[in-house]
Amino acid sequence: MFKHTIGTGMSLLLLVFGVVFAPAIAFGHGDASTLLEDVNKDGEVNVQDLVLVANSFGETVDRNAEINPDVNRDGVVNVLDLVRVGNSFGETGEVDNSTYHDIQDYVFDKSCANSVCHAAPANSANLNLTYGLSYQALVGRTPQNPAAAAAGMKLVDPGNPDNSFLLTKLMGPAPEFGAKMPFQSGSIHAAKIDAIRKWIEEGASEDALLAGIGDLSVLRDPQETFEAPAPPPPGQGYQLHLPPFKIDPGTEREIFYATQIQDANGQPVEGDIFINKVEIFYPSGSHHFILYRLTEEGLINGIPEIGVVPGIGVNPADMNKYRELDTADPQALGNFGIDRLFVVGTQTDDTVFDFPDGVALRLPGDTVYDLNSHYINLLGDEVLLGETYVNLWTIPEEEVRYEAVEIFVSNREINVPPGATRVAKMDWYIEDELQRRGHSPGTAVNVFLLTSHMHRHGELFEINQMSTGELLHRSVAYDDAPVTLYEPRVVLESDDGLTFYCTHNNYDTDAPLRFGLSSEDEMCIIFGYYYIPTESAGEQIK
Repeated sequence: MFKHTIGTGMSLLLLVFGVVFAPAIAFGHGDASTLLEDVNKDGEVNVQDLVLVANSFGETVDRNAEINPDVNRDGVVNVLDLVRVGNSFGETGEVDNSTYHDIQDYVFDKSCANSVCHAAPANSANLNLTYGLSYQALVGRTPQNPAAAAAGMKLVDPGNPDNSFLLTKLMGPAPEFGAKMPFQSGSIHAAKIDAIRKWIEEGASEDALLAGIGDLSVLRDPQETFEAPAPPPPGQGYQLHLPPFKIDPGTEREIFYATQIQDANGQPVEGDIFINKVEIFYPSGSHHFILYRLTEEGLINGIPEIGVVPGIGVNPADMNKYRELDTADPQALGNFGIDRLFVVGTQTDDTVFDFPDGVALRLPGDTVYDLNSHYINLLGDEVLLGETYVNLWTIPEEEVRYEAVEIFVSNREINVPPGATRVAKMDWYIEDELQRRGHSPGTAVNVFLLTSHMHRHGELFEINQMSTGELLHRSVAYDDAPVTLYEPRVVLESDDGLTFYCTHNNYDTDAPLRFGLSSEDEMCIIFGYYYIPTESAGEQIK
């Protein structure tokens, strides 16, 4: 039984708040959501979490602490944290926003946990490294290798990386310790090995998020290959391709590549097409990919010809088609909302956006599309190649019951002093959206998908329904924001909207953190889709 004493002042405060505590309906959380209100990480929000918050009332806390009562991550434990815990009473969830979880995703899942190695049925060396099993299989366990066992090694020895057989096998063991891992498949990225070393040094916690580890998702292992996906069959959709381009070691590169949708004869598609599903594929190393369409004004302004940088592409035929973003003059390649419009984007490779039946995004077939890719090779020692494929799956116009409309809202008012935490808040009003889009006044919108985007200093992103305060989306992992689908749909009347909050922590720089386009700047963006009845669509932005 958990026992803890609550101070007198806190007891009174808990009694005051006790009359308003009620279970919250948590819907729409994606696979990567984490219950921040589950302070002690026991899988349920309960009175024990409330006690931990109450006893830390008024304190600032270590952002990397395993037990963090600063539930809303605003830098201080206060009444807002008490309210959040109370309103989440009874909720359960898994903790998966941790350095160990990143190691699972980008090392074990990618390089180790397959059916012929460290997963069922093989379970090589009696070791299963699949999700949910790897931690218990590694930490504090004795290796099967006789030499390692005789030396007193553990598979993972918390606080002692040099005595951890896992690290030895990844780095290249002595002959008596067997073969280097991953077996017969090359090495993993040196920065991933460094991350595992630091994780072990810091105690090999299952729950802690360690500072200074970096984004493991953008690290491509040596000899990693990328296979082009098959396009949709004729009559069912189209494929767009961003050809390979180079990113030098120690750099990052964001490029734009203009192209058109083509039919089976290589000609631009005439008329509108209706997209019901989008698939996006690219090799490791990408920070994001966005598909834009250029407006008539953007084409008149010559956007596809601005900023061309020869030498970026791999194929000589594409040499003069890549335009590189200059972060000092980001609008040189066109203004969002004027020259270009958002279609779809992702921060995760092999992403699928599957729309509800009868819902489709109307796109002009014969316009120019801009493929925007941002790759990071800051920790690499070889040239990295970026590339992207986009499969646009279509349905016939007669099957479209509702038109999808894209949501893309960016809060640029970010200013976080060094050593501080700040929350940026913004409201998105349906009334303004209806007017801007030319929809009929009074129309209700049906939101069926939301996701979010921040950079590495982003700790928490939450989207709430304005009228009810209902939590619709939460992301605590800036590099793996969940794509939140809603069934039933979130219906927003014309007098409603969305409120979203981004929490950024400037814990490791000596300059203010502001909005910007490099990976070291910050962002606070929601994107998603809603639909409205076709007869209420009005005039879309052309």
